[in-house]
Amino acid sequence: MKNVASSKEAPFNLSEFTVGQRAIQNPDAVALKIISKNPQNSLPNSWTYSDLDHAIRNIAHGLLNKGLHPGDFLPLRLRSDTPFALTFFGAIAAGIVPIPLSPGLTAKEVSFFLKDTGAKHCAVSANLKMPTDLQHHVEQITEDDILSFLEKSQPLSYAKTYEDDPAFLIYSSGTTNKPKGVLHAQRVIKGRLPMQAGWHQMNKEDIVLHAGEFNWTYTLGVGLMDPWIWGATALVYSAQTSKEKTPDLWTELIKAHGATIFAAVPGVYRQILKYAEPTPEDLQTLRHGLTAGEALNEGLHNEWQKQTGTKLYEALGQSEISTYVSTTMGIKNIPKTKGQIQQGRIVTILKEEPALKEKTFLKGKPSPKTPIECKKGDEGLIVIHKSDPGLMLKYWNRPEEMKNAFCGDWFITGDRGIIDENNYLTHLGRADDVMNAQGYRVSPQEIETILNSHKEISEAAVFENQIRDDLSIITALIVLKDETLSKTCVLDDLKTSLQDTLAPYKHPKSFHFIKKLPRNLAGKIIRKELNNLAP
Repeated sequence: MKNVASSKEAPFNLSEFTVGQRAIQNPDAVALKIISKNPQNSLPNSWTYSDLDHAIRNIAHGLLNKGLHPGDFLPLRLRSDTPFALTFFGAIAAGIVPIPLSPGLTAKEVSFFLKDTGAKHCAVSANLKMPTDLQHHVEQITEDDILSFLEKSQPLSYAKTYEDDPAFLIYSSGTTNKPKGVLHAQRVIKGRLPMQAGWHQMNKEDIVLHAGEFNWTYTLGVGLMDPWIWGATALVYSAQTSKEKTPDLWTELIKAHGATIFAAVPGVYRQILKYAEPTPEDLQTLRHGLTAGEALNEGLHNEWQKQTGTKLYEALGQSEISTYVSTTMGIKNIPKTKGQIQQGRIVTILKEEPALKEKTFLKGKPSPKTPIECKKGDEGLIVIHKSDPGLMLKYWNRPEEMKNAFCGDWFITGDRGIIDENNYLTHLGRADDVMNAQGYRVSPQEIETILNSHKEISEAAVFENQIRDDLSIITALIVLKDETLSKTCVLDDLKTSLQDTLAPYKHPKSFHFIKKLPRNLAGKIIRKELNNLAP
């Protein structure tokens, strides 16, 4: 893939915008702290903006000397550690397109990504294997190579890329059985600017701790890009295994390093409350917490605030656009909404006409050419205008999916929702996650909100359970806070709550108590595995 300037505007490079400019403005401020119980390299754990800028440009120079060219793809099969962060931004600094990959991927999965992109190089940690069928076709760039790039001290000037040139490619779960690559432009960093006032409110005094892995856009964005845009310090914990990330680890890190903002999925906050039992004294430096990736129910938010004295601010987004709706300090909290559409975003609701429901990406057929906008307060598909700088360039190697993802000038998020007169958005779940109950379409999130609000439930999830070819039922999986509690009493309470809040056809017909829900390294529920947990 060639890196072709798509406009006559001034050059624009994501890495220069986040790190290079800040290194000029405030070179001695601390940009990055990497904490690890078992360091895997000799790199320092603290980096100033000047250090970071120098290191990123050194790596840019080293990658080009390794035979990569601007526009080439570079998969990162690296642990969430310093080399990952430096190589991701170093590649972009050189005009190379990094592809963050999870260290937990199998060799077969990695093989798919390499073949899908045609990558000729791959950055690889020593303990992570490469696919045997590609070992002789893909040149490996080791962590030792990356360290050697840093030692040569030959920093390169930032590449003269342009806003619409590719910056990075990230793979996301789609509606098919294979992941799809989401290609983002250099301008994606400008698409993050509305989040400052509308969600996280970071400033140069903040120390931002994120609980996720680097291969996730939530972590790359909120954990690294956002702190560096606003001159804050990014605090990262590098774990050898996910078992190291215990609930009490996060409270210890916040206390020991004075973190002022913590970002995680709601499940992590729930686990912290249950197992770490934090007090306001433990989190006295914390200004607030950020949540995304899953629905934050009001009960969890209230419990967190009561126990810690801090608030949680939620955002809604996805890999193709990042967050565009959120709650924040100073915005009125409206129960059951995700908050307000961020200033500068052009978001609306399209009617779910039969043609739109039957012929969009959900069925792999073209979208209608004429979008029909809903009135305020009406349900429909959430869409975002194509002019948003945070919107992806395209799906990689998926021209039909790219075509079907748009209705006129609107990108179809795949989420359903309602926007009211004050631009508050109520999220009604994913269009492709919606369950069928007695002919009615039911959002799992709507039911899960009720289940998770029960005082004795730690977490819950629902799914459409196919009993036989002609029958499917809504099934609930429940994790109790205390396994010694009477399941019969909890069920009786739940059924009463459901009767008071949801129509009968939305009620789960089957309940199962389990020890934990399946989650990936980022803490998100793995919905495709829920069916395996019910008898």
